[in-house]
Amino acid sequence: MRESLPIAVAQLDARPQELDGNVARGSAAAGEASVPLLLTPELSLTGYDLRDATATVACPLAAGEPLPGPFAALADISGHIVVGLVERGPDEVPYNALVLAERGRVRHVQRKLYLPTYGMFDEGRYFGRGERLQPVALPNGWLGGFLICEDFWHPGLAYVLAAAGADVICVAAAAPGRGVWQGGEHGDFASAEAWELIARTTAALYSVYVLLANRVGVEGGVSFAGGSLIVGPTGDVVARGSSHGPALLHATLDPAELARARRPAHHGRDDRPALVARELQRLGLAS
Repeated sequence: MRESLPIAVAQLDARPQELDGNVARGSAAAGEASVPLLLTPELSLTGYDLRDATATVACPLAAGEPLPGPFAALADISGHIVVGLVERGPDEVPYNALVLAERGRVRHVQRKLYLPTYGMFDEGRYFGRGERLQPVALPNGWLGGFLICEDFWHPGLAYVLAAAGADVICVAAAAPGRGVWQGGEHGDFASAEAWELIARTTAALYSVYVLLANRVGVEGGVSFAGGSLIVGPTGDVVARGSSHGPALLHATLDPAELARARRPAHHGRDDRPALVARELQRLGLAS
């Protein structure tokens, strides 16, 4: 049975290769939030603009084992924290990964599935591609799924998580700001509106909570847009971060609110994932 779950979304400014400083910022956010579950942005412990240093900061990860090296300091956090770092796989390939950690021990690792190679992005040059998407048990009886930045722009992935029974989709991003926003509630960048539309639509379609932790700060001349979000299962924005600096968003995931969103019509109840899989296979798109 689900119970109410206090959560927080930390909008942080990570610095490339400043591992100790990034860990300190994450630990400080966890201490201030003091909740059972804290979500941080993509590559929150390593910084985003790593380029040829990607392999240098990569570390091996194993479920049940302590986080290695400077990340071990997260053992002082009492709750669960979701952090972004570079995983070094058994094949020695670096992966852009999210880690669910409890008292400094690895509970779950999600690798980024879609690596953008357009515009300023060249992730395919530095990272290997993830191949699996697996929901995981969260505190207080909740089931969650994790997506990393570009993954959220591919709606089939949110569909897979919802079909697998996820109650909350956690998105960690390092999304730059694009376009100047001419007023309104979305901060300084026009691109923030698109992120909010995707988050609200995903939440409303699947009657799930959506948590989005986007980073702020500047790396390599690129300004990251902030605008982190907590969206309820009806698609309403519960909390929104600005584009101006670090922030900490709070909410409580409410099982009663989840139930209300799924009555009287819950699209997931009538969904047919086997039909989707069969048609993709028939059309030659699932091989």
